[in-house]
Amino acid sequence: MMNICTILVVTFFLLSATVMVSDAETTFGGSRITAIDQDQRTITFKTKEGQSWTLPVTDPDLLNQKTVAKDDPVTIEIDLNDRITKVVKPSDAPAAPRTDTEDR
Repeated sequence: MMNICTILVVTFFLLSATVMVSDAETTFGGSRITAIDQDQRTITFKTKEGQSWTLPVTDPDLLNQKTVAKDDPVTIEIDLNDRITKVVKPSDAPAAPRTDTEDR
């Protein structure tokens, strides 16, 4: 009986100590693009708090000049590896649905 309890406790401990990998992202709303480097495949942006970041992009299409350009206000999403996964300009964001209270 003692061996079974020990095995259960050790198994429970190992399962609870397992690190779960997440697809969580960090979002920097209210940012502004300060540079785009096509060769290095990076975007440099300044957050609304004033921090400047230069990070690689996961998809080279994000560097397309028709999509984003220097001085564009954007929201930047990065993955856990500090790579830019999404760049959204305010005009690209879907509008929030209106409610009845807004009409009054």
